[in-house]
Amino acid sequence: MTQGFVFGLAVALGGALLLAGGSEMQSRAVFEAGGRWRVFARSPRWWIGLLLLGTAVSSNFLALALAPVTVVQSVSIVALAISVAFAHVSGRARVGLAGAGAAGLCAIGIVGFVVLVGGAVADDPGGDPVADLSAVTAILAALATLGLFAVAAGASRRATQAPRWALGLGLITAPLVFGSITTVFKVLVALVLQDGVSALAAGSGPFLALATVAAGGIIANVLLQRSHHRFAAPVVVAAITIVDPLTAAVIGISVLGEVDLTPWLTAGLAAFGAFACSGVLALTKIRRAAQPPAVPPAASAGQREPRPPHSTTDSTAHL
Repeated sequence: MTQGFVFGLAVALGGALLLAGGSEMQSRAVFEAGGRWRVFARSPRWWIGLLLLGTAVSSNFLALALAPVTVVQSVSIVALAISVAFAHVSGRARVGLAGAGAAGLCAIGIVGFVVLVGGAVADDPGGDPVADLSAVTAILAALATLGLFAVAAGASRRATQAPRWALGLGLITAPLVFGSITTVFKVLVALVLQDGVSALAAGSGPFLALATVAAGGIIANVLLQRSHHRFAAPVVVAAITIVDPLTAAVIGISVLGEVDLTPWLTAGLAAFGAFACSGVLALTKIRRAAQPPAVPPAASAGQREPRPPHSTTDSTAHL
């Protein structure tokens, strides 16, 4: 075990802590704002959460340069464990045994998946970065279109009355898009390493890919904030730490040829992936311990709501 490996492991663990903390802060800010962008975008807590998440993503890139992807992706499950534990201890969400079991399913699924992938990495995928870029850009465009549909479906009614299927679709689609964005950047890096930076300006492919990344990132972030409003923080963290890496892995295996597949390996990956996804679905049953703050009509109209006369008996009757 080299010093670089140990340092990469420590960086990955730190990134997992930042991911859990940033998601919790953004979740609280969006929830307390009732999901209103103009409100939570002015919240210092939301911006601190964004900074923590950005630092977590950057630390993940550093960890991948120092430690195997199997180790880094396995450590990311720590973020889910921390988020579930914090939600239970703080009383912000009703986790219970079912929630803990669902988190366990996620852990078993993602760790088993990345261990199998790590043991079957192809020595030389031998792909063409230009063709790979076209393929992963098309996948990202398709997922971004699905995300746009989820945005429209969730906005077809008031946020508090959005259909549950639309909310669930948005929760899953956001990390699908993020995972696909990862593969686009991976192929762009391979293209630069093969032909140099000038390859990015040699054709329209890289510009189209970056434009698709920008559009997909905006759509995914809209869905992510909506998920913070409607789901407890552990649910959103589970989607990010499970669906995102699984998406990147599936695209890497099926399109980029990064893994030498065998029938048994395919069956094992499918089984562990099913475990992880079923855990995410089970976690969606976790509910917050409080309802979002209501904004009185008088307050929303810029008027002061009359304060009722103080009464110790009345106040205690509503507790």
